Amino acid sequence: MTVLFKRTLLILLVFMNECIAENDGKQTKIKQRFPDIQVISEIYPPYQVINEKGELQGWAADKVKSIFNRLSIDYNVKLYPWARAYQLALTEPNVFIFSLLRTEEREHLFRWVAPLCLIEFAFYRLKKRPGIQVDSIEDAKKYLIAAKKGQASTEYFLRLGFEPEKNLSVSYNNDNFIKMLAFGRVDLIVLSSRNFQSLIDTKSPYADKIEPVFPINYLTRNLYLASSINTSPELIKKLHNAYEELAQQFDNACNK
Repeated sequence: MTVLFKRTLLILLVFMNECIAENDGKQTKIKQRFPDIQVISEIYPPYQVINEKGELQGWAADKVKSIFNRLSIDYNVKLYPWARAYQLALTEPNVFIFSLLRTEEREHLFRWVAPLCLIEFAFYRLKKRPGIQVDSIEDAKKYLIAAKKGQASTEYFLRLGFEPEKNLSVSYNNDNFIKMLAFGRVDLIVLSSRNFQSLIDTKSPYADKIEPVFPINYLTRNLYLASSINTSPELIKKLHNAYEELAQQFDNACNK
């Protein structure tokens, strides 16, 4: 009996050690540490808005939060003026930014993690100025256009030969250049169709004063969750895989 008892005890000890080793391996995997990251964005209705509780939500923001939560990553989204957020993502490691339009000019400047929403842009004018006619991008060069610093539209216009202060006035936020249009300081502004709809939905005093005059087809693209170019490839892959796992569950109303 003594020999049998010792053998049984030895077997149990070996079994327990194997279980502990296996569990330790799982614990290590679960608690795998990612590099310190920054997740940054701006207020941009209806993609990123602050709700009545002071929380960030919106079509794009909700998807981004779901992707990070899927990996149980500790993060906080910091909101900046877009020009500053864009510069941080260009220059600092392990920075994630949304919602960033994916264009040829930006293709090699960032790592593209996950598509969020399709977006469309157009030139808008004051309804009381029907004489402003735009039938092509070249036509638009005859007018002074307000565009947002760090926005893809501004990069696009500069590449096409628009000149600051001659036919391009660069502003830091959408509210500024909507007011510039309303007070006649510029002839045209660039807005997304969803951003225009959000002005209507929130009963903005400017919503019934402006109207679209010409679509900018080049800028009809997807907004993305992207990262700075020197972000951990392993983390990017994990986040992209998390997006793939969640894609079927996402509300894609923003693509309709």
